[in-house]
Amino acid sequence: MRREFRAVYEEGKKHVGKRLLTFVLIKEGLPSKLGITIARKWGKAHDRSRFKRVVREAYRKLYPELPSGMILNVHPREGYRELTSKDIEAELKQVIKRCGKAQPKPAKGRSDH
Repeated sequence: MRREFRAVYEEGKKHVGKRLLTFVLIKEGLPSKLGITIARKWGKAHDRSRFKRVVREAYRKLYPELPSGMILNVHPREGYRELTSKDIEAELKQVIKRCGKAQPKPAKGRSDH
């Protein structure tokens, strides 16, 4: 797991948003993954936990739109304490759009036959 996220930093693309810093790497054939990095310098444990919680919620809502194999690592920027799940969702949508590969995943177990 750590090796995969290290590759995101070394091989992936960096996207700087208003309130998030996001590193993205697409590895075809793998499931999409989320990493959240927030150091102690960003505040008390309850602030850091809240950030992680709202990022996970936004990711959960966007998961069907993510291209297969998209590995995201999210870092906070100044003002992260005021962020809502919708704010994060909007920023992550921009990141997905910039990657140019946003496409809905096919529903599991469904066939068009």
